[in-house]
Amino acid sequence: MRALGAALLAIALLGVPRAAPAEKAEDLEPAAILARYEASLAALKRPKALTFDYSVEQLGLRNIEQTHHVYRSGLAERDETLVVDGQPLLRPSVRIIANRSYRYAITVVAPRQTSYTFTYTGSKLTGGGISYVFHTEPHGPASFAVSEIELDARRFLPTVVRFKIAGSGARGSGTLFYGPADGYWVVHEAQVNAHLTSGALAHERIVWSNYQFPPSLPKSTFQPPRAVAPLEPEDLATPAAEAADPNAP
Repeated sequence: MRALGAALLAIALLGVPRAAPAEKAEDLEPAAILARYEASLAALKRPKALTFDYSVEQLGLRNIEQTHHVYRSGLAERDETLVVDGQPLLRPSVRIIANRSYRYAITVVAPRQTSYTFTYTGSKLTGGGISYVFHTEPHGPASFAVSEIELDARRFLPTVVRFKIAGSGARGSGTLFYGPADGYWVVHEAQVNAHLTSGALAHERIVWSNYQFPPSLPKSTFQPPRAVAPLEPEDLATPAAEAADPNAP
C-alpha cells in the first residue's frame, strides 16, 4: 500500500507545472553595463509628437488633485486641465508653452558619466525582471541630482531614477519610474517628499497614462487660447525647474 501511495503521488505530481528557472542577470563588468547603458540612451528613438494624460496629487505645499491632457510636438506643448479636486471642468483650462524641451524625457533625466560618478552596487530581482543598480554622485552641486538608477537588464535603460532636490524653498528626495510604451521609453510615475523652509512637509505624486504617438499634430493645437489660464500649482517633482513655468510635466 505504501508503494502504491508513492506511485499515485508521483503520477499526480506529473500534472503540477514546474516552476520556471529564476531569471539571472548577464555576468557583465560594471564598465560593460555602463557602455551598453550609454549606447541604449543614444539609440533611443524620439517621437515626433505625443499625447498623454497625467494626474497630480499634492499635499503640504498646496492641497490639490488635478487631471490633465497634454499634446506635445517638438518644443511646443498644450496642457489642458480637465478635472480639479474631483470636479470636471465645463471648459478645460488651456496653457500653451513654446520653446521648451520635455523635462521628463529619459534622455534629459538620465545621468551621464561626463557629469556623474557611477558606483555599481549589484543586481536585484524586480517585478519587471532583473535590474542593475548604480549609485550616482554628481561632479558638482545641483538643485536636481540623481542619486541612484536601476537599469533594465534587457534594455539597459533606467526603470527607476532616484533623485534629490535642493533650493526653491524645499529640500527632499523622490523617485521617477520609467518603462516602455509603443516602442518608446517614457515616464509612468513620480513621487517626491520635501521639507519646506517654513518647516512644513510636502508630498507630490504624478501618474502618466494613455500615451499616444501620432505622426503629427495640427498647428492649430498650439495656438494660444483666448482666455488666460489660471496659475498652476508648484511642481516639486520636476527634474529641471524653470522659473517661467515651474509646474508642467
